[in-house]
Amino acid sequence: MVLRLAGEVGQASLAMAASSPGARASVDQHAAEIRGTLTSCGRPVTTATLLSYAEGFTEAAIARGWWPPHRQLDETVARADASLVGISRPEASADASPSPSPQLDWESLRLAAICLLLNEAQGRGDC
Repeated sequence: MVLRLAGEVGQASLAMAASSPGARASVDQHAAEIRGTLTSCGRPVTTATLLSYAEGFTEAAIARGWWPPHRQLDETVARADASLVGISRPEASADASPSPSPQLDWESLRLAAICLLLNEAQGRGDC
């Protein structure tokens, strides 16, 4: 379930970044950091390695209280998804209203970079 969420966020974020040169540059920087980290640890940048990285990254982000901005637009779905993977999400405050077009946060950009690297590893144009 975590990898499904990671893929969803990565795809959506990569698509959103495509229309913004600044966001695309951030995704490229994240991809370079991930690639550098993996290779410095002696791990090849393969589909299996990237999926493992995505799973661990997403689990850690959720444990810190992160939730995908685009999912915050529909809190009912977000709560249902969180309960499916056994994660308790903090309730949104009553005065917090979601943005109609979510911004790309650090975690979303990181997942977009993982998606980009998966595309490269698989030789495909989509995540």
